[in-house]
Amino acid sequence: MQNDVSHLPYKLIFHKTHGDDCEYTTDEGILDLKTFGYKNRPKYVDVRDSVSTNFITYSFNGCFAYSTKDACQNAAACITDEISKKDRLIARQEGRLFTHTQGVSTIIYTDGAGIKVQVFLLCSTSESIQAQRADDNNYIIKIESKCACPGKCTDKSNGLTGGAVFIIILICIITTYLIISIIFLRFVKHEQGINLIPNRTIWLQIGADAINGVRFTISKVRGRDSYEKL
Repeated sequence: MQNDVSHLPYKLIFHKTHGDDCEYTTDEGILDLKTFGYKNRPKYVDVRDSVSTNFITYSFNGCFAYSTKDACQNAAACITDEISKKDRLIARQEGRLFTHTQGVSTIIYTDGAGIKVQVFLLCSTSESIQAQRADDNNYIIKIESKCACPGKCTDKSNGLTGGAVFIIILICIITTYLIISIIFLRFVKHEQGINLIPNRTIWLQIGADAINGVRFTISKVRGRDSYEKL
């Protein structure tokens, strides 16, 4: 791992969670740990140890526990031995400790036993991840990301965008219109079959116009190709 990890400050300032246990309030804003994870799988996978003689790869997920195979169950981080291909859990989401000082966020994880994983989140315009085994019981992960800058990123997966809300409302309106119109035509006008389609002539005209438009476009494209060949 690069030397800048070893030079990270050790004077720790503790901060309380904000809203839920994955949002942390700092003096610079809110850091949302959910932006460093996916809900059903690890966001960071196949990260090779920065020491070439350590034949292991890492997976890590912020906020959300994940499970893959073998011993990597309900995990925050796991390692895979590149030789034996066996997984080993090194961190769980429960009981993590968050600190933030001098622009660096630090999260300390454990496996519930003797293993400790320190994850350093560094505010940066670039995106990168590095990992290293210090010894059999201590691991370091460094992530550089704009989302490590407090207040810069928020997780939107739990909410709907304005466009999604608009589409849902539009579909509900159209569905309601069709149901009411069909009921009216069936039981008031006593229509049957294709005549139950509301404003049938208008929709048929729109369909015909669309077909004519496609045919016109195709004819223009074919005409252009023929001209270019000449």
